[in-house]
Amino acid sequence: MKRTVFGAILTCALLSAAPAFAQGCTQCRDNTATTPPATQRAYRHAIILMAGAGCGLFIATLVLLKRQN
Repeated sequence: MKRTVFGAILTCALLSAAPAFAQGCTQCRDNTATTPPATQRAYRHAIILMAGAGCGLFIATLVLLKRQN
């Protein structure tokens, strides 16, 4: 029973999370807006790549720590 209630609460918490928005730095926005579209696409791809690398390192660390236990 406790496991079911915990699962329901966790599911509700994950589904009702508020969206995350960028900080909205005016200088960054203006500098990005004045760049060509190809550069803007490169920025978007770089952000995804950096986020993926960070997540990969975090997951690898968790796996290694789990193996130690």
